[in-house]
Amino acid sequence: MRLVTQSDLNVTELPGIWHCRYWFPSNTHDGEDVSEYYVRIDQTADGFTLHSLPNRLKAYLQAHFTVESNLATGMWLENTSPTGEFGGMIYSGVFQLIIAEDAKSLHGRWVGIGRETDGSGAHIYEGRWEIDYAGAAEADVPAL
Repeated sequence: MRLVTQSDLNVTELPGIWHCRYWFPSNTHDGEDVSEYYVRIDQTADGFTLHSLPNRLKAYLQAHFTVESNLATGMWLENTSPTGEFGGMIYSGVFQLIIAEDAKSLHGRWVGIGRETDGSGAHIYEGRWEIDYAGAAEADVPAL
């Protein structure tokens, strides 16, 4: 049986540093905002883990995912900047990303629970998520 993506890709590693961006509905204007991290992706016994590199905002992103052919499916958790708009809140959710045939980029969608700024309670949000290869080592990428 084959996945709907119909790919024969067999991803066994995703080495190096990656530029991770996801978009979410803005609380301050019409449209979207973007969060960015540089991350390392490591293989584990049951899939892959993604961990953000240290950044000036002191925010942190981590994820665990499995790969079947060219489809990455997993869970994410973000600890937002303690001094930013979201005041150190912890958000979590799930995602599916399609891995490019050259295994140098992943793109897809995330979903997670957030809070409404008007006090009306929790809401389910979703958005785009892209991860692109940035270089072999931390020295290859600019600081965020």
